[in-house]
Amino acid sequence: MKTKKSILLLMVFLAIATMIMAQPKTSIETTKMSETLYHFKVTTFYPVSTLASIGPDGILLVDPGMEQSYKELMKVLAELSDMKVTKVINTHSHDHHTSMNKKLGETAEIVAHAASAELMRGDLDVLVEWPQKAFPSRSIDSETSFVFNGEEIRLIPVTGGHCKDDLLVYFPESKVACTGGVLKAGSYPMIDFARGGDFRGFPALARKALSYFPRDVTFVQSHGENFDYTQANEYVERVEKSIPLIKKAVSAGKTPKTMLDDDIFSVLADDDKAYPNRGFWIQTIHRGLTMKNNGVKKSLTAPLFHALQKGNGGDATKIYRELKKTSPEEYGFNENVLNALGYYLLGKDRLDDAVKIFKLNVKEYPKAFNVYDSLGEAYMTKGNIRRAKRNYKKSIRINPENQNGIDMLEKLSSL
Repeated sequence: MKTKKSILLLMVFLAIATMIMAQPKTSIETTKMSETLYHFKVTTFYPVSTLASIGPDGILLVDPGMEQSYKELMKVLAELSDMKVTKVINTHSHDHHTSMNKKLGETAEIVAHAASAELMRGDLDVLVEWPQKAFPSRSIDSETSFVFNGEEIRLIPVTGGHCKDDLLVYFPESKVACTGGVLKAGSYPMIDFARGGDFRGFPALARKALSYFPRDVTFVQSHGENFDYTQANEYVERVEKSIPLIKKAVSAGKTPKTMLDDDIFSVLADDDKAYPNRGFWIQTIHRGLTMKNNGVKKSLTAPLFHALQKGNGGDATKIYRELKKTSPEEYGFNENVLNALGYYLLGKDRLDDAVKIFKLNVKEYPKAFNVYDSLGEAYMTKGNIRRAKRNYKKSIRINPENQNGIDMLEKLSSL
């Protein structure tokens, strides 16, 4: 027979488990683009665009999205058709667009740029742990097209802009183009140097990409609202004009902060509301112009991951310290690497190892609020309420606006 104390403890652990296991809710906004084409704005952790061609040949998905959204997306598709997903196209290999490949690759053909498989197998994606079925079964290295559900679909590979495996997907009859991270509206590009992206050839690449499409096309970007040709042209013009301004400022010895303070984009009639990530764009160009190899370093995640595969958190900590001592300039040391590794371990239910990694992060970055927030979550998962509270409090002291820490501390205080 359970005592009152044991029952109370069980209730506490069940409450904690409920808090931890609750996944972010997925919401899906559906827009019908044409007779066969649908656009889904899928929001789980953040909005991701997915296109679906639905008809007698089955369902084709462009950038199916995160595996966490699988059940919700399948439910929406089932309401539109009783057909199965038979083909998937990835505009690039970032896992927030492609991790649903793990679910769909068993039965669907996966089509992607010829460079995608290489990137997926590289050190950058070790934590994703791609199964063989998630890799592209068809690679595209030149412009090609095929017919699906009675409509031609054109695939146009572009290289070295956003990533080195960007693929434009165009539905001429529907007048819809999915451009991934190449053409956008309302923000400057995100250049992934580590995946072969570069700003140097980006203006010409973006201008060429725009030339493939008629003026009455509707563009679908990876994140954000759909946009038209005029907005796309404005975006390309801003990219073309902004890079020389940043180069000139870098040559004059100005820092990214100074460039923002000087408002060097004022000649573009720029606006924080219209292009809110201009600070990030300035930092990107500055990094590429002032740092060796665009600032790209070896993945620190890979050696730590392999140490964890063979051993435990202590082994990974040992490797971390050895690399920091012998190769501090060769690997990318930052709090985000250890944070991602810690959450990977939480997801694998390796709680003791996760705590060791998060504690290492706290020791390495004691002034960063998020490292304490993450350690607090690890202790909460383990059921150590006292230590969880202590770390959430530290996180809030460093950053009083850490709403997650505030919310979690409030929940823990009621236990």
